[in-house]
Amino acid sequence: MKNAMNNKKLNDFELDFVSGGTLTEVNQLADAFAKKGGIFGEVVAEIHSALSDKSGVAGPVNILLREAVGKGLSQLGISHDLSVGVLGTGFMSKDNKYSYNGKSISHADVLKMIDAAKVA
Repeated sequence: MKNAMNNKKLNDFELDFVSGGTLTEVNQLADAFAKKGGIFGEVVAEIHSALSDKSGVAGPVNILLREAVGKGLSQLGISHDLSVGVLGTGFMSKDNKYSYNGKSISHADVLKMIDAAKVA
């Protein structure tokens, strides 16, 4: 008996509507920096907590969060291209990209590097 379900792959446009993705990665990076502590961690934690406020300004705050996380990654020597989508909404975001010493690294590698970093 044939399977009645028609299995199809999502195209890139459809994947933009799947929850999670690049905006989730930016939030995971922010969490990692916040847990690290230090002055930078406190700033990122403050911006990140503003997102939980449900104040209707999540898009602009996501853009600020991306910038703060990007500065932290730069301080660790990690080159990055972080996407939070159109106006910080996550809509039509592109894959986040990371590299260290010219080599491409994964999101999981970046989280490990943040965890291993010394706090100033």
